[in-house]
Amino acid sequence: MLNRCKQIFTALITLVILSGCAATTSQKQTGFLGNYDQFIDSKEYDYTKVYKAENFNRDSVAQLTDIKLEPFELWINTQSSDNFNPQQLAELASYFHGKMSSQLKANNYNLVDRASANSLTIRGAFSNIQFVAPELSATDFIPFRIVLNAGNAAYLNITDKKDVITTVSIEVEFLQGQPQQRVFALIATKHIDTTIANSGAENVKAVKALLDIWVYNFIHNITEIRAEKAT
Repeated sequence: MLNRCKQIFTALITLVILSGCAATTSQKQTGFLGNYDQFIDSKEYDYTKVYKAENFNRDSVAQLTDIKLEPFELWINTQSSDNFNPQQLAELASYFHGKMSSQLKANNYNLVDRASANSLTIRGAFSNIQFVAPELSATDFIPFRIVLNAGNAAYLNITDKKDVITTVSIEVEFLQGQPQQRVFALIATKHIDTTIANSGAENVKAVKALLDIWVYNFIHNITEIRAEKAT
């Protein structure tokens, strides 16, 4: 059964680390990916729609050596950007790109400036960044550590903090070779519960913590597939 599961190409879905019981994403299409044909709801991962070309599989991932990582763009609507100024949004995009680049290099992937026949280009965009009050929609997402009681409310009041659900949406596509051909793509939304300052001083830090999860799991999964095929 384990071997059979490994043959099912779910590895790239886990690049954005969405787990648990599958739920349909209500994320709006921004237009960044251009073509959203043949995207289907993931049966394995929450709030995720995916596209996979028939000729792209675990062997394709294992053979990756050259990666062209394009800076992620920000396709943020007015409502989503209320919590951040333009400088902070640029900081988040730069942070994600820098973290991805350093972790890829640390795991012996070669970052290239131009796509080639043997390279994989990764391009993407953040399409939603929000902080949602848990009392309004916590049951719509995932189990939370937040306990809304008198003691917790008093603590938050004293420390001038608030409990929120941090939400970030992403659109990503993987382009193989030159000319670049889409072999995998996804649109996904991730939610984590966070305590942040009412002043907004910790907003960027909270989003960076969520981006760290994406980076860690992306690197973990592609290196795990590579190691599996090498043995």
